Amino acid sequence: MRIFARDLDRSQAFYSAVFGWRFMEPQPNFPRIFFTGGEVMGGLHLHDHAGSDTDSGRQRVVNFVLVDDVDETLEKVRRNGGRVLVEKFTEGDHTELAEFEFEGVVMGVLRWLKY
Repeated sequence: MRIFARDLDRSQAFYSAVFGWRFMEPQPNFPRIFFTGGEVMGGLHLHDHAGSDTDSGRQRVVNFVLVDDVDETLEKVRRNGGRVLVEKFTEGDHTELAEFEFEGVVMGVLRWLKY
């Protein structure tokens, strides 16, 4: 799960208080990684778009689906009418990620490099 936030400290406090999510120690220029207590993990990312929360045109949460091969999955997205928004990239040394859109819904795909 990727959550876009305008204030990372405030958002971390909110999600910790509301859901009991645990956060790793913040690192410079890196998302705030959190764990929900189950198998879901995610990151708080600084929201860098102008405008209000409702008129910026970017949704605030991107859910990711675990896949075996990000490149193969992106090819399937393209073949089936989806649009790749963020090409595959590596985050740290632990994941490969990409984001796509289909009929207005933005989702991500993720492959663990280390778990």
